[in-house]
Amino acid sequence: MTTTTTQAIVKDDKGQELDKPSIWVACLSAYNSGYLHGAWIVPKTTKEELLEQIQEVLKGSPVGDPEEWAIHDYNNFPNLGEYPDLEKVCEVQRAFEEYEPSIVHGYLSNFCDWDAGSLKEDIDEAFVGTFDNFREYADQTADETMEIPDHIAGYFDYEGFAYDLAMDYWTAEAPGYQEHIYRSI
Repeated sequence: MTTTTTQAIVKDDKGQELDKPSIWVACLSAYNSGYLHGAWIVPKTTKEELLEQIQEVLKGSPVGDPEEWAIHDYNNFPNLGEYPDLEKVCEVQRAFEEYEPSIVHGYLSNFCDWDAGSLKEDIDEAFVGTFDNFREYADQTADETMEIPDHIAGYFDYEGFAYDLAMDYWTAEAPGYQEHIYRSI
């Protein structure tokens, strides 16, 4: 099998490679003819622009007139399958522009299916922040929402409060051994 690929390497202002969420778009005509042709792309945020990116990948195909494509790999991007709804790919990319990838991945680890057009708003509603652990969030919530006089604070059951509060929330791993906290919606 002959391989022709291009990879979009994204670098920061210091020249360091970034682990940008990206997808591997493969040309199926080339694949069926014994070639591995495709490219890593950082998806655009509109379906029309994403289709243009896909057409650019297909233009370089070693076989004539390619039309079919598939997404064969994901890098730091949720796996939406080989033939995903392109609106959902764009929607995930728009969410990455608003939130760091681990927040989006954390949300999608609990809600793997969502209605097109609602992902960013759903994350806005659910995501409450990043903490060292859930107990830190619960303690902060108790301190900010309840006025507990100093002479009673020693009797307040922070552990029990955290336990009860956790029934309405869920967590996902975050970088630096922290946790993203989300409200159940």
